[in-house]
Amino acid sequence: MGDMSVRGTIDGAGLKRWARRSAATLEQRREEINALNVFPVPDSDTGSNMAATMSAAVAAADQLDDEVTADQVAIALSTGAVRGARGNSGTVLSQVLRALAATARPGGICGEQVSDALTTAVDLVDRALAEPVEGTILTVLRQAAVAATANDSGDLASIVDDAATAARTALAETPSQLEALREAGVVDAGGAGLVVMLDALAEEVGAGAPPSPDIVSPERESRVVEQQITSGGGAVISPRNDDGELEVMFLMTISDDKVNRLSDAISSLGNSLVVGGDGQGNHMVHIHTTDAGAVIERALDFGRPSGIRIEILEQHHGSEDGEHTDRVVLAVIRPGQLADLFRNYGAVTVDPGDEPYDAVEYAIGRLDRGSEIILLPNGNVGYGDLEQLEHSSVIDDRELTVVDCSTVVHGMAAFAVHAPEVSLAADAYRMSLAASGVRAADVFRRTEAVSVVTIDGVDTVLNCDIPVAVAGAVDRLLESGGELVTLLLGDDTDPDCADLLRGHLREAAPTVELSTYSADGIGPRVLIGVE
Repeated sequence: MGDMSVRGTIDGAGLKRWARRSAATLEQRREEINALNVFPVPDSDTGSNMAATMSAAVAAADQLDDEVTADQVAIALSTGAVRGARGNSGTVLSQVLRALAATARPGGICGEQVSDALTTAVDLVDRALAEPVEGTILTVLRQAAVAATANDSGDLASIVDDAATAARTALAETPSQLEALREAGVVDAGGAGLVVMLDALAEEVGAGAPPSPDIVSPERESRVVEQQITSGGGAVISPRNDDGELEVMFLMTISDDKVNRLSDAISSLGNSLVVGGDGQGNHMVHIHTTDAGAVIERALDFGRPSGIRIEILEQHHGSEDGEHTDRVVLAVIRPGQLADLFRNYGAVTVDPGDEPYDAVEYAIGRLDRGSEIILLPNGNVGYGDLEQLEHSSVIDDRELTVVDCSTVVHGMAAFAVHAPEVSLAADAYRMSLAASGVRAADVFRRTEAVSVVTIDGVDTVLNCDIPVAVAGAVDRLLESGGELVTLLLGDDTDPDCADLLRGHLREAAPTVELSTYSADGIGPRVLIGVE
């Protein structure tokens, strides 16, 4: 619980805990919320998108040290959410966090600021949506804001409790406001996700544990097939899809005065347009269209789109044979923050311990018969053990595919494009392409002033500290091109390493994005991936 004053406040640490609780609960209820997703298109991904977006927000906040203020945490959550937004619902969620960042204060978030944040969020979401519709997350958010504002007690727990209660009531009424929900017998999926987050906030500030919202799921199955355009390998789809719609998302760094003009320019090319910003010039653009190429071309008039992601929206209402095969991504990784990251995104993690073969075989044996398994060795399982696993009797009733991941940065790139809705062969192929497109380096601290850089199996000893060695290694990797640098910071790594590299890239490669993760358990080293 955050440090509470007489009226109640939540500090930076408490805000982090709320964000983690929200991300974990959204992940737990992901499939349940997915099943509600009938509007604007029945593509069964609202729960997944909200969980992924919140996880991205948490990852950004986790890069801050423990002695941070509430406003710093809120800004990090907002920035992480906008950059990591997935789908319509994720982009909307990013605007809720942006509102929190706009109202948070260094001394903590009090009840009045919660009310202000909810009210601001209504305005931001309404502006982000090209065509706001009642009976959706916007309605649930508005009722939560009205209830919070009406509570003049100044007590944080009381205000949050009223907001969460009003949100649950509004969620239950969404089918009466939107015909698509009424016909399917469900409440709004995005609204359900928002209620989960408000309930998590109520728990954090001591307002009690609210009951889970009642939601009714239609018996149906919807699938989304994702194809991501990357610079370092990966499947690339045609920019047109005459047989159905594409979901297109990309990040634009433009001034706020250009946002409306950008929206007007691309709105006629599709539907479900959402443009959400973080208040610092970064805007995530989301649209459903049949011509992704035209959207990107139009956007180029306003700036340089980055992080382009395109998904084919395939809608199915019932499977052909009523059967479903489970697919599991098994990531071999030692316990710690990276293992938590893989689990947060839905992987099953295996601690290799001293006997990797035994650990993996045991984990596979615990999976259901008939399971499809994609194994990410992450450099923790030898080729001999992998070959032996293929002949293991425990595999007989399970289908195993191994994606070649020589380091965890390769495994992260592969997992980022995992698409369980496509065939096992197609999924493993695209994951392998993504992994093969990563160029990696290992920077190890031998002494305070001596570092060892390993690239392509070749060690280079440098008379410099880790931050300088990391910058040099990144420069070498970027000689072959790249738009994203992933930095995994090991035990006792200089905390200024990421900031120093960010400043270096700002001068040397300003268009390159940097993602950093704490990675306890990998020793006094830094792992680098460029794609």
